[in-house]
Amino acid sequence: MILITGATGQLGTAVIHQLLQKVPASQIAAFVRDEMKAVNLIKQG
Repeated sequence: MILITGATGQLGTAVIHQLLQKVPASQIAAFVRDEMKAVNLIKQG
């Protein structure tokens, strides 16, 4: 399991997009302060 903090920021978003090319979404966890900003991440799994 890989935890990305600040997942809705510019760097966090870029890291998650790169990770999704290498590992399944089930292996990535996103830590966010505001769930409303994470709607796109939720849609990606």
